[in-house]
Amino acid sequence: GADGPRPRRDGPGGERIAALHELCAGVCGVGEEKVYAGGQREADDVSLNQITNQRQLLRVFGGLNEGYACSEAEMSEEKNFSSRGYPALETRKPRRKVRQATGMNGMYHLNGLLTVEGTTLRYAPDDGGDAVELENALTDSEKKMVGMGTKVLIWPDKMAFDTASGTLSALGSSWQQGGRSLTVTPCDAAGVVYTPNKFGATEPENPENGDVWLKQAEDAPWSYRDALKLYSTAGGWQNILLNCCRVTCEGLGEAFKAGDTVTLTGIPGVVKNAYSADFGGDVVVDDVAGDSVILSIAPDIESVLYYGTCVVTGQSVVWTAMDGKTTQTFDGPFPDVTAQRRVPDLDWLTEHNNRVWGCSSTENVIYACKLGDATNWFSYRGTAADSYAVTVGSDGAFTGAATCMGYVLFFKENGLHKLYGTKPSDYQMSSIQCSGVAKGAHQSLCVINETLYYLSMDGVMAWDGSLPTKVSASLDETAMSRVTRAAAGGLVGRYYLHTESPGGQRLLGYDTEKGLWHEEDATGWAMCSTGRQLYLWDKEAIWAADGSREAGGEEDTVEYEAVTGDIGLGDPDDKYCSRVTVRLDAMERTVVTLWASFDGGEWQEVGRVDTAGKRVRVNLPFVPTRHDTMRLRLTGKGQIAVRSIAMTLSSSEGGRVNGGVPRRG
Repeated sequence: GADGPRPRRDGPGGERIAALHELCAGVCGVGEEKVYAGGQREADDVSLNQITNQRQLLRVFGGLNEGYACSEAEMSEEKNFSSRGYPALETRKPRRKVRQATGMNGMYHLNGLLTVEGTTLRYAPDDGGDAVELENALTDSEKKMVGMGTKVLIWPDKMAFDTASGTLSALGSSWQQGGRSLTVTPCDAAGVVYTPNKFGATEPENPENGDVWLKQAEDAPWSYRDALKLYSTAGGWQNILLNCCRVTCEGLGEAFKAGDTVTLTGIPGVVKNAYSADFGGDVVVDDVAGDSVILSIAPDIESVLYYGTCVVTGQSVVWTAMDGKTTQTFDGPFPDVTAQRRVPDLDWLTEHNNRVWGCSSTENVIYACKLGDATNWFSYRGTAADSYAVTVGSDGAFTGAATCMGYVLFFKENGLHKLYGTKPSDYQMSSIQCSGVAKGAHQSLCVINETLYYLSMDGVMAWDGSLPTKVSASLDETAMSRVTRAAAGGLVGRYYLHTESPGGQRLLGYDTEKGLWHEEDATGWAMCSTGRQLYLWDKEAIWAADGSREAGGEEDTVEYEAVTGDIGLGDPDDKYCSRVTVRLDAMERTVVTLWASFDGGEWQEVGRVDTAGKRVRVNLPFVPTRHDTMRLRLTGKGQIAVRSIAMTLSSSEGGRVNGGVPRRG
């Protein structure tokens, strides 16, 4: 008792007292002295055990993490959430249906939205002007498009759509003689053909103003060594340079324009020998006049028939001297003469510094068009406006092209070719062995905030001018490596990537500022970014990714789902979660269901709420069963933002985390 003497162990009942003391020591933690090998003694702490609780609050939510290291604040699975409410976890914005569309072969934005649906081209201007619809205008195949000026250039059709006039025209052009007579005669740079009225080796006497004299060599009266002179009373005899040729035939002038580089074929050898060997290849059209074109050529200085006119037909070539009296006939047959403004077959396209750039895997060549003129790709006149072409030495097919940070980039699966410079004379190319664009992922190239994003065989890469770096470490590497087709677009600093693989299709969103991935319902077989909007095609209709940016109705509801990572792996102590409260804001009426899975088991519904209005704050508390790990899952329809997840952690052994009671030997 408190007032009487305490029992002694060595007194009466001492054994019973000792046993009771042992029991209390094991249960309550009251110990005797510990004896160590050195003979020293140390008293145990004498204290009462307390069961302690700890509060843990998750307020900053990460994005999608499909790896083993997914934390309790990240999502192992997800649909239709985004980082727009970061650090809260908020659902994506509702989309808006623009219109029905099927058979989409390509989408592009230039002053309006251009789509190619089957063989029909449709264009809707941004300013609300009249829409354009051209049926049976293009082939039914996937299009590669690039904009320059007011025109959208379309391959493999090699067509150009003018957004200002609403017209479609061919980039290339061709013409064929078709049995008609073709006339070739030398002229000056302005295309003027002269008919001399004076001939001979000696200067004419008493010339009049406007007389034309062909000063002839006695041994070669019509050769290029002769000289053509024009007389004026003010200046006397002046030399006339006939360093161009005027070619005339029906329809020839309509097929080409001044500045074109034209490839001629079928020109008889007689004509080449008379004027220039240039007639057997590429020539420059200096001017066009009716059915005539004036060609810039390098005259054959050895020619003996230069000062005359050739009339070419399929049966013969008739050469007539400038005096109209001397003729020569060369019998045929001769093939039809053809003229063509060639445009190369290009796999991928991009635009930089008022030039369209493209690459050909068949030739392993990179091309650039003439400055400001996408109709001319083989213009080599030694000027800064020339076309450009370079053969690359790397093996494999090209997989994509883009422009970023002042560079023109051409990708292969295992490499990158980077071109830079201001004109053909100083263009330089460097090649880098790195993770390039994966095959079938050419539409995944997208520039956001001066950084180029694309899908490689290793995952999603970011290129900012140096070497590509991987930004998709949190995504399933196996699934990303099996992607067979990808398309991408950008909106307000987010990179949207639609992938197709044997496992299905997905739409992933990457917030380039926060470095977070999220997943939305899979829409985006084709995408088109305008800077203010992102358009997605789901094989049935075109959708605006952010419906609030455009007038019109938004989609009825957004179905969402989010699954956390395992909760309970981050605390090494023997603790368990005794209470969970999920707090969220409902931006509109929604039915939210909370599920829980314990130790990898089946999902159990642990909470549900039906909100009645907008901006409703909701608490979803529940008491979980005893577990080692737990996952939470939110499902529903509407617009919500998860603000926090509060968890009460309790010690499972009254504060003892060592796992055992000291034993006495």
